[in-house]
Amino acid sequence: MKSIVYIVPYFGTLPVNFNLWLLSCKCNPTIDWLLITDDKTTYNYPNNVHVIYDSFENIKKRIQENFDFEITLDRPWKLCEYKPAYGEIFKNEIKQYDFWGYCDIDLIWGNIRKFITDEMLDKYDKIGFQGHSTIYRNDDNVNVRYRFQKDGLLSYKEAFTHQRGYCFDEGPISKIYDALNIDYYKKTNFAHLCKYDYGFFLEHFPKEDDYKNKNQILTWEDGNIYRYYIVNNEIKIDEFMYIHFFCRPMTFKIKKYDEKIKYVFYPDVAEELSEDITLKYILKKSKRSLIRYYLKSFWFNRKKITLKRIINNIRWMCIYKTRKIRSIWFEKKEK
Repeated sequence: MKSIVYIVPYFGTLPVNFNLWLLSCKCNPTIDWLLITDDKTTYNYPNNVHVIYDSFENIKKRIQENFDFEITLDRPWKLCEYKPAYGEIFKNEIKQYDFWGYCDIDLIWGNIRKFITDEMLDKYDKIGFQGHSTIYRNDDNVNVRYRFQKDGLLSYKEAFTHQRGYCFDEGPISKIYDALNIDYYKKTNFAHLCKYDYGFFLEHFPKEDDYKNKNQILTWEDGNIYRYYIVNNEIKIDEFMYIHFFCRPMTFKIKKYDEKIKYVFYPDVAEELSEDITLKYILKKSKRSLIRYYLKSFWFNRKKITLKRIINNIRWMCIYKTRKIRSIWFEKKEK
């Protein structure tokens, strides 16, 4: 079995879902995580989550040592630009692993090995296309590919020297692989919740799967992530590698964290699953309120609100709504 480690620098107070994140890591014992943080709160860290306590300024200095130009790293969020370079930056920490990767913490893992198979690890140097989970083969040639430059492509130098956020860990690094004609795994094996929809709506799936989002809940059971949804008064089930909450204002009502307990997620709550999943249960829990969601989202993000962020979120919300309205219009026209 090929070894895998995720590198996760996180500075500031660890998120409210962190205990559940740790539990989901524990249930993937053949995979390691390297958490670099300045939050020294006492947590029940499993054996496969290795913690390094360090400051953001020290990590910034360490990243700067890898480049002969002055980088821009004025806030922790900007670290997403540097994720594809972690193979070089943290080479000493990951030298014993076959694959390394980066991921977010605002997610809950399912059974990772069920989705990242030995066959995939043999075939691809890069598995994933989103910043919330991508892994790379730990090879010197692979670890420097982010440095590839070509006219028309965003270069790592531009991403590393400007204050603007480019999300270099997602689109730009994938375009580099496309330009090099190197195939990578790009299928959607995760449940990514759209933050611009007031209900649970999973993105990155084909339009014909939109009907699954109408009445659905997500669960964590015995280390697995399931989606329960209703079609023609029947319950259907999908399985995913992880749930990504993506800035949604989740309320965690969980009192105890244990691998024997089942957990359920619905708009926008996480709690212990204490009853059987029936049609009635799914219909009840998947009810949605537009006003309630946006008020809750505003309250959860009140300390982060700036005019620039308001404008940017309105722009993306309009793009999302326009896309959704167009999809509904075409669907009616086809009928």
